[in-house]
Amino acid sequence: MASLMPFGYWKIDPTSQVARPKQNGVTVPAIKPKDITDFNSDYLLVGVEPHTMFKPGMEPDGFRWWWWDNSMMPHLRHVSASNPKGTKHWSRLTHCDWALPFNEDGECLAQIDHTHRDRVNRQLHQMSAGVHKDITDIWGGCKETRPAKSKRCLIIRSSDRNYREFYDTTWDQWFKTIAQVLQDHGYSYGVRRKVAASKRPGNQIIDEIKRDGYDCVIANHSAGLSEAVVEGYPVITTSPWNPARLVATHWTDFVFNGELKMNTTQEIDDWVTRICAYTYNRPELDSLSWIKVHPQAGHLR
Repeated sequence: MASLMPFGYWKIDPTSQVARPKQNGVTVPAIKPKDITDFNSDYLLVGVEPHTMFKPGMEPDGFRWWWWDNSMMPHLRHVSASNPKGTKHWSRLTHCDWALPFNEDGECLAQIDHTHRDRVNRQLHQMSAGVHKDITDIWGGCKETRPAKSKRCLIIRSSDRNYREFYDTTWDQWFKTIAQVLQDHGYSYGVRRKVAASKRPGNQIIDEIKRDGYDCVIANHSAGLSEAVVEGYPVITTSPWNPARLVATHWTDFVFNGELKMNTTQEIDDWVTRICAYTYNRPELDSLSWIKVHPQAGHLR
């Protein structure tokens, strides 16, 4: 099925007000990776179709790119007062990365800057006719992490191409490793299969967690961990590119001792604030107005 929004790279013109120009009413085609020769410019990567982009981790030296894709906070796509139809109004925008930035020592470089949360909140307030005053109103507020007493873990499956293109592995190989370690630490588990967006209302990840009695969640790349961690469930990630990395148990730690990272309500809330700096509404993205405020866009201003 053809995408409703074309994927690929577009050169960013900071003086323009259009992310992807049109000619005769049709969006100018994306630039093929093999045709990119200007490394003095920044490029906007829309989506994650393998044939439209450099393989993750194989981008040319000096290549500056921004990734526009699904929000790191899936609750923004859920049906709510600010999104009655469950539309993808919101997206992530990251710079030369797939999630929040970290340095080589594992320290998160995203700051706790409430001006970005205020920006998101103003739009949510307007979109919900005043019902939502803060992003956390969508799910009922952040909760501190609770221990996994029953040790029943939900494994979130990503797409096959995600394992292949990003991690040079397969779902079967990843699952085999995960399942064995969970069993070694005394966990039972179930698998969350990919669910079409049209079938998710009432069957979101958080719905499955609550319905089937899971008390922890593990994923590789999936932003589904964000759904769980804000509601007090401990989460585990096997990827440095997971949006919830800052508040998740890292796989190497879990393998070593089976202990889960416990977060205070404030730590979760501060992480949400960091995420807001990399969260933008469709008009902000289409008009390039994000350049004025994005924490990593100083060189474009």
